[in-house]
Amino acid sequence: MKRSPKFSKEAREYIKERMHEHGEMTTEEAVDLITPHLLVDPRELIHSEALRAVQRIMRNIRSENGSRLCFNLKNEDDSRYVNIETTMSIPSLNRVEKQLNNQFIGLSKSIVRVDKRRRFIQAMTGQLGMAGSPGDDKE
Repeated sequence: MKRSPKFSKEAREYIKERMHEHGEMTTEEAVDLITPHLLVDPRELIHSEALRAVQRIMRNIRSENGSRLCFNLKNEDDSRYVNIETTMSIPSLNRVEKQLNNQFIGLSKSIVRVDKRRRFIQAMTGQLGMAGSPGDDKE
C-alpha cells in the first residue's frame, strides 16, 4: 500500500514552529494542532493501526533478561523483522548492529544537547550549585 501524506507540509511546519517557539507541548496539544489538518483514507487508517499493533508486538519480544530481540529492517521495497537470537542471516545481523550504532550515536548527541541546555539554564538562573541529578525535577 502506497503511503500518502497524512497532512500538508504547511501543517507539519506549523507544528514544528510551535514546538520551537514554546519549547514544550503536551501530546494532546500536538494532537489538537494536527487533527484539523489530517487527510485520512479509511483503508490507510486500518493499515496504519495494524502496522502499529505489529510494531508494538515485535518491540516487546524480549529475552529472559529483558533485552529486546526483534528489530525492523527497512529496504527500498519492503520491511522485515529480525529476531537476533534465532536468525541465521549474518547480513541481517550486520544491518541491525549498524542501525543500533546509529541510534546510539544519535542518542549520545541528544544527551550532550540536554546537558548543554541544562547548564545554560542553570547559568542564566544562578542555579549552578543547586542542580540535582537529571530527572529530579518531578513535574
